[in-house]
Amino acid sequence: SGGVPIFEYVHAEYGALASIFYCCFVFTITIGLFNVISAIFVESTMAAATALESSKKRARLADQHLWNTRICTLIKRLMHVSPEHSIPGRMSESIDEIFSVAVPRSVIDLVVNDAEAIAALNDLDIDPTDHLYLSDILDPDNGGTVAVAEIIDGLRRLRGDPRRSDIVTVDLMIRSIQHQVGDIQAKITALFEDTALPEEDGDSNS
Repeated sequence: SGGVPIFEYVHAEYGALASIFYCCFVFTITIGLFNVISAIFVESTMAAATALESSKKRARLADQHLWNTRICTLIKRLMHVSPEHSIPGRMSESIDEIFSVAVPRSVIDLVVNDAEAIAALNDLDIDPTDHLYLSDILDPDNGGTVAVAEIIDGLRRLRGDPRRSDIVTVDLMIRSIQHQVGDIQAKITALFEDTALPEEDGDSNS
């Protein structure tokens, strides 16, 4: 009926040293096993949470209705803030006119500070740290204005997390440009040499 701790038997049979060793062994095994179980549980929980978040993000990126509604919101804010443009009637009836509109970068800078536009950008999974630099990102030629069609295309490319394919695409484009620049340089050099030969012949004849 009354239990006696086993380490007392160990102490009585094998002495104090064996009792201390047994207690240390039980303590180490218990704590170690608990830590292993806890680590496995935490790791599996974090992996499941990451997988669930990734699944939700993929679903948001594939949601065409979400994309259409948030882009409409951003275009409306752009047209509202821009002093030179407006949407005549329903947006669906003025698609061609809207796509041909080019807004100044200053208008984009104002829109990205608008609460409704910020919410739309966040819903589109565009990194909040990029919001303040959108006017610079969407105007690669530094022309000072950005067409609405370019804004839509740029925002589509900015959605989600950076991918390896993005880096590879840029690398391939740079390589292609290098080849084209090399061809142009070779043609200019050949043209320069062709124009320089008649001058040299004229100097020798004189």
